[in-house]
Amino acid sequence: MESFTTCTTYQSVQNDSVTDDPSRSTSIIREMPQIMYYEIVGFTALLTNGTLVHLILTHRKLWKIHNVKLCSMSTSGLFFALLFCLPYPITVIYQVNFLCYLKNPLRNFLMSCICLHLALIAVDRTITIILPFSYSKVVNRKYTYVCLTIIWLTALVGSFYPLFTFRTQGQNSTKNSCPTSGEITDELTYTLAFYSFCFLGPLLIMISCYGYIFFISLRHLKMINNHQIPSFLLVHNRKSQLIARRFKAAVPFIIITGTFIALVVPQIICSMVALILGSLPFSIRVQSLQLLINCLKASRYGLRELAFSYPALNPLIYVYFSRDIRHEIINKFGRPLAYLSRTPNTTATFRTA
Repeated sequence: MESFTTCTTYQSVQNDSVTDDPSRSTSIIREMPQIMYYEIVGFTALLTNGTLVHLILTHRKLWKIHNVKLCSMSTSGLFFALLFCLPYPITVIYQVNFLCYLKNPLRNFLMSCICLHLALIAVDRTITIILPFSYSKVVNRKYTYVCLTIIWLTALVGSFYPLFTFRTQGQNSTKNSCPTSGEITDELTYTLAFYSFCFLGPLLIMISCYGYIFFISLRHLKMINNHQIPSFLLVHNRKSQLIARRFKAAVPFIIITGTFIALVVPQIICSMVALILGSLPFSIRVQSLQLLINCLKASRYGLRELAFSYPALNPLIYVYFSRDIRHEIINKFGRPLAYLSRTPNTTATFRTA
């Protein structure tokens, strides 16, 4: 998720150098590490998200409300691999095509869709704690489908809005450049609003919801401790087990939120800082030139790759902490392996060894 400033800054440098074939070859060689990285991330995201979607759709036991949200989020990760990561070499080799024009909106659309799903799942788990007995009445299938529809439409409209309004092909763009230029004031307003609503907003919702769940767990633990007699060894052991259980329940929330913060948030911050500094007056921009250059370099080389690896890792985290999905995976892939381990040839091999 690089900002418009990052895109235009580096494209303006490359536009002058892609008019001839030798320069284009040099540009392709320079982008080769990124091409290989995006292909690896794309195939990994295709494998993890595709496997999870297939597993949920083909097993009726997994057709639960919370798994429907997880399937929808994995679908956005699947599209991210198919529409952005895997076709990335085409946008580098052939800079004039529809993918070059749509790659940034597609990237923002799918990444923001994943972030909004994360916020919805956090709210869903908070409702489970607040309304444990009426949860099925509040969070029903109709409510879930409406929320998922709103998420997909919000991400779609918010990502492709610039293409139909202020972001058009610039007059000074060459025939080999991507037509993604717009007024700096419009880009600044849009980027701040879009990033705040689709990325920072879901992050605050996740921190608030999971923090509330953790606070409720600690409060219940304190209430239990106040009604116990610590002099007995049995009660002391029970308290230790309760403490371990409460903190074990908080581990998934900490890992889910921490992974999102570590991989995605730094890229968003650097992109927004670079865009804000790039829109300031020239005299102020010169004073912060080193910071601007560092943000652009960090956003383009390093932080962007970390952010784009999140859709490939996200399904693994949820599968690991989802007992029913993990059980189905063990039943589907564990039994064939166990059968192979008990074949006569394998048994004879072990006996010979």
